[in-house]
Amino acid sequence: MTLVQSAAKFPLLVSREQARNAIGNALRLFVGRGRRYSVKQLSNATGVPDWQINTALIDGGSPDNRPLPPEALLSITTFLGAVFTNEWLRHTNQGAFDLPDGEEPDPMSVAAEAAEDTAEVVRMAADQAWDGAERQRLPEIGRRKIERGMMLVAAGRAA
Repeated sequence: MTLVQSAAKFPLLVSREQARNAIGNALRLFVGRGRRYSVKQLSNATGVPDWQINTALIDGGSPDNRPLPPEALLSITTFLGAVFTNEWLRHTNQGAFDLPDGEEPDPMSVAAEAAEDTAEVVRMAADQAWDGAERQRLPEIGRRKIERGMMLVAAGRAA
């Protein structure tokens, strides 16, 4: 028995329905009535046909659901960014971040903003517990710290 044959006996870590629902749920945060983009706007911005977006929005257990082809998912991901990617990728206990583009930031600004975020986290942690309001602030602070970290990585690579 080959490795491929023996691996086929074990279930996938993420089912087809779970994967399709993760992507559909993430899309619904950005696309549709009352959301940032209509299906048409997303289609125009990414080149992904309307019908592909619409069928990906259908519940993953429905026979009418169709998965986005990899090139369509990556095009939408490129347009919507890391916030979108994190929504469907979080089911894998992983995350994404936007790589910096453009000019290198002012080193003093980066240091000052990093110190402000760290000071805020220290104040929130002083009582050794996160309350409800603090927990709501943590993801935003964490995202800023990741973005700032990537700025440092980019600055280091430019050397």
